[in-house]
Parts: sequence; C-alpha cells; structure tokens
Amino acid sequence: MILLVDIGNSRLKWTQAEAGVLKPTMFMDYRQADFPERLREFWLSIPAPKQVAMASVSENALTVLLGDMARGLWPGVELIMPQSSQTAFNVKNAYAEPEKLGVDRWLALQAAHRYYPGDTCVVDCGTAITIDFIESDGRHLGGLISPGLLLMKKSLANNTAALPFSEDQAETSLAVVTAAAINNGTLLAAAGLIEAALVRQPKAYQLVLSGGDGEMLARHLAVPSIVDGDLVFKGLLNYCQNDKAL
Repeated sequence: MILLVDIGNSRLKWTQAEAGVLKPTMFMDYRQADFPERLREFWLSIPAPKQVAMASVSENALTVLLGDMARGLWPGVELIMPQSSQTAFNVKNAYAEPEKLGVDRWLALQAAHRYYPGDTCVVDCGTAITIDFIESDGRHLGGLISPGLLLMKKSLANNTAALPFSEDQAETSLAVVTAAAINNGTLLAAAGLIEAALVRQPKAYQLVLSGGDGEMLARHLAVPSIVDGDLVFKGLLNYCQNDKAL
C-alpha cells in the first residue's frame, strides 16, 4: 500500500493506493489545535504503507512534522517528497526558476499530461485558483493565480463594514439578498476568469478541473470540462511507481 498526502494551504488530504487504484480521499483541517493527535490516531488504523509520498505548499514546519510522524509510525518506510524541477515525466516547466512553481501545480500538470493527453488547461479550484496551460508535447506555457471562492468572500467580509460572509453555495442568477449577491458574484468571477483565459489562447484546449470547488464551477462554466479531483495524487503516484522522473 502507498499513502499519498497533499498538504494544501488550509487542509490536509490523503488517500491510499493499492495496485495503482486510489481509495476515497480523506480530509482534515490542520489549523485545529488537536490536528496532530487526530491524524496520528487515524494513521494508526490503516495498514502500514511501503511508501509515503507527500506534496506540500504549506509551511515547512508542518511538512517536517508529518514526515517525522510517518517515520515514527512506520519505521523503514520510504518517504518520497517531489520538488518542482525543470523537467519530469516528459513535462517541461515554463518557469525561469522551476523550483518556484508550486509542487501541487507541477504534479497536476504531470498527471494531466499522462491521463488527458493533448493541449490541456489544468485548473485547480481550491484556496487559490490556479490555471496552467500545457501543450500536447509536454511544454508548460505558464499560468495564472487568483483567490479562490472562499478567499474572495472572506476578502469582502474582512475589508468592508457591512458585507456578510457566508459559505453557502452560489448560483449564477441575479440576487436580491446581499449574501447571495456575494456568493453569485464570486462564482461568476471565477468562472469568467477560466473562460477568459481559454478564449484568449490561439487554439482550443481541453479543460480539466481539480480542487474542492471544481465540480461546482464545472456546472456553471459555458465550456465543457473534465473534473478530476485526484490529479495531485496521480502525480504523486508517478514518483512512487517510477525509478526516475523521465
């Protein structure tokens, strides 16, 4: 068994892979005070993995904590922590400083290139919305970053005197209540960003959405899309199943 761990900007996600098949994803908010104890208790209940692969865009202290926890629970386990690089798995990083590309974006690009070959736009709809374009030959063209839906709404609530914050799901209709107007407006802002990024390209790209808000955004886009919430895990799995990142 392989344990795959995605340490995001606010949540920890993990899954187990058996013979290349991913089990359902588990989530935990690592900002909670009892997070280490709860996670340790849960990990103690699963079969000992042969490999633990981690992708982290969070602070280094949390990454070190989880790495130490894995080694303590399963002595001798192989710990794999991919880093963004100039090339890997036939994907070429567009960044002049390749290590500055978020490793979650890097892994998602590799997975998209493998599982959705062709000219592809990869969008992660999480705490931030990231948009990356990759050519059929594996050339990463670059991307865009915007606040995610929740961050947009929190920004309005934190920087205005009277606008409320709500985590309610949004629609695209005109609203007659302020909270709904904010929900609907931020949803259209995100959808409009993705559609504008696509229409400004010189050719068509297939759209692949990932992240917690991927399914909701897919329902409100005016363009067809594929939703795959496991792109980062699939990218991690590449490093576990291959001796070298070719």
